[in-house]
Amino acid sequence: MDRKLIYAFRGWIAFVAFVDLGTAVRSYIEKRSFLSKTISDVSDYVDEEYTTSRILGIFSILKALALMHCTLYIHYKPVVSMGICSLIISIMLYFTETIYFRAATLGFYVIFPCVLNVVTLAGLLYLPQYLKIWDIQPDVRRQCAVV
Repeated sequence: MDRKLIYAFRGWIAFVAFVDLGTAVRSYIEKRSFLSKTISDVSDYVDEEYTTSRILGIFSILKALALMHCTLYIHYKPVVSMGICSLIISIMLYFTETIYFRAATLGFYVIFPCVLNVVTLAGLLYLPQYLKIWDIQPDVRRQCAVV
């Protein structure tokens, strides 16, 4: 049962990474970032405002890569720590842009990633310790790893 749970959680982390890759693609396709307030006329934007969208795209790619490594190597503490840090930074980005700086409106494009990130963060903080993944001997870890 424990092995099925960890495989299901790996699938969840991969899903969140896929969502981040979608955010990255969307950040490069659309003219403006969804982390900016809605303006009716897109022609009002200056080139500097596209920078937010491109930075969000690169950040999403980096976060997706961190989560993909976390999916594959969940049995290593430093990799899980990297995934946890990327999730915390992402949650901080969405909250600060929405609540503190008021640069974005609180809507689906802010709430959905935050909910995904909080659920994933809770899982990464709880499941490896609950399943005692890190207490397994190194030779057994290699057998559990996805190749």
